[in-house]
Amino acid sequence: MLFNRKTFISTSLLVMIALLATFIIPQHSYAASVDYKIEINKKTNKLYLYKNGSVSKVYPVATGRTNDLTPEGTWPIVVKINKPGWKNIPGGHPDNPLGERWNGLSVRGDRGRTYGIHGTNNPKSIGTHASSGCVRMYNKDVIELYNTIYEGTPVWIHSGASNNKWRGDSRVGLKPKSGTATITASNVNARTGPSTGSFVIQTLNKGTRLPVTGISGDWYQLKLSNGRLAFVHSPYIQYSAGGSTTPPSSVIPASGQVVVTASVANVRSAPSLNASVITKAKQGAKFTLTGISSEWFRIKLQNGSTAYLHHTVAKKTTASASTVKVTVNLANIRSTPSFSGKVLQRVSKGTVLTKTGVSGEWVQIRLKSGSTAYIHQSCVS
Repeated sequence: MLFNRKTFISTSLLVMIALLATFIIPQHSYAASVDYKIEINKKTNKLYLYKNGSVSKVYPVATGRTNDLTPEGTWPIVVKINKPGWKNIPGGHPDNPLGERWNGLSVRGDRGRTYGIHGTNNPKSIGTHASSGCVRMYNKDVIELYNTIYEGTPVWIHSGASNNKWRGDSRVGLKPKSGTATITASNVNARTGPSTGSFVIQTLNKGTRLPVTGISGDWYQLKLSNGRLAFVHSPYIQYSAGGSTTPPSSVIPASGQVVVTASVANVRSAPSLNASVITKAKQGAKFTLTGISSEWFRIKLQNGSTAYLHHTVAKKTTASASTVKVTVNLANIRSTPSFSGKVLQRVSKGTVLTKTGVSGEWVQIRLKSGSTAYIHQSCVS
């Protein structure tokens, strides 16, 4: 646990102030020259540390009191804290329930302060289901883990079977990358990890050029002039490799459907965790897919506007082709799932159309030309 979650919701500001007052910024960042991954099995309360594809260490842990408290999925470690504070208890104090180290996870895009892998002042709880959502370790074990892994390490949490094979989402985590980054704005923050919740260690001036050493989601890992590694968010970088510019948020055209897998997902205005939230979608909601990047799905909303869903909260589905028949005398086929969408053609009653998906109250169809179009559900059966 980082906080009792009910207490956290009502006192989050006070808690955050107390925590920030006791954080100690890590002095080193690490490159992904060694491929570390973590598996946490909630059923057996075991943590598996993988090194270059093989299990190198197994640690006992404690997870949530109930199965829903510790979130399942693949999440990156975005912040590491030595002797974390907790409420009004300073780091390192015997009464501090977070123990000696904090490895914060970014769960569904948060800042790494709610869920983490940390130590404990209650070693008898290790091996049981005891926390409010976080993963507890013996202090000696969490120190060893903290000293081994790097910001960006992917953590796969599940409650199934373990077979010494890491089966998390391979898109999550720090990947080696080379090239040059040019800073495109003034006073850009360089952080210890790939998140706005990570510590700022330096600000960079517009035009600064630095070597790229890795990439984690839409964050670049750079080597600063003092030799230290840091992360900068991709909207503030022009990446160059062999003369080309390819930001990690580049979206390529795609088709099909996207279904929300999280209980609630943020639908954003741009492919960035800093982008504004247009709306929220519940688990099971489906959207028309128009593009895809390494971390984002580009979707079309019911009003025809474009939005984005992160890969960690949704997945692509293959829309099965079927047919619908026009039931009104004359129906409009539109370019977008909206009454304001351009009318591409009109079809008469009895016309059979190929259905490829749905978007709200609209049926997605495939025209004879192969292009995608929409017809309102009131016009077909």
